[in-house]
Amino acid sequence: MAKELPYFRFTAQEWQNGDISLESYEMQGLFISVCAYYWVQDCSVTKTTLQKKFKNDEKLIEKLILFDILSHEKKSDSVSIKFLNDQFDMLSNNRKARQVAGSKGGKQKSSNATSLLKQKSSYKDKDKDKDKDKEIEFDLFWNKYDKKIGREKTHKKFTALKDSEIKAILAVVDNYVKNTPDLQYRKNPVTWLNGKHWEDEVRVSQFPQIETLDVKRNENHLKAQNYLVLKKKEYLDNGVEWTNELGSQFYKEGLIL
Repeated sequence: MAKELPYFRFTAQEWQNGDISLESYEMQGLFISVCAYYWVQDCSVTKTTLQKKFKNDEKLIEKLILFDILSHEKKSDSVSIKFLNDQFDMLSNNRKARQVAGSKGGKQKSSNATSLLKQKSSYKDKDKDKDKDKEIEFDLFWNKYDKKIGREKTHKKFTALKDSEIKAILAVVDNYVKNTPDLQYRKNPVTWLNGKHWEDEVRVSQFPQIETLDVKRNENHLKAQNYLVLKKKEYLDNGVEWTNELGSQFYKEGLIL
């Protein structure tokens, strides 16, 4: 089992809801070690074997059996762990081989137990799923960043990032791209990632607001100037003397029109 599938499923919810969570940390730690050993041994061990393997924890093993956390068949001396048995059976077709081995005290294992092990399609490899998710997220980042330089190095850096970092990157990349429309001023993607520039505290999103405010002021100034020129022409055409006080007055009127 260890060669074909060197890991087993372990969920926090099942752990917290199980009887083992009520026991001491010492017993919990021993149980984890027993589970790992049990899995490596193709879910077929005896109580005697466990006591030899964990010779300094014989009393704790007795407690695990007493509290029904480990199941013990006295006749065969075999020990079983239900949640691992369920996984083993789901992943393989060697239930019968394991039962035969257990009935003989775990001393003899079926010679073809390993050859019968076949992983079922219903058991998904979460690591592979996670890799696929990162590939999708990288493609999304690559297209959003839109500076196609150093894809291989960028991909290597991106896929090595933590999920929390990728989430933060995808949350701010649109804003960074928006504020660097000229590609020559936009950092190369791998440089941006290496420098962790998504953590920059500079809020460039405020810049367009300042620019918009300046444009509005310029528009109002031009409008007031045009109004002032018209009024001045009107006064001079009518032979009325023009003064600086009139200029200031009409400029202010032009601002509020």
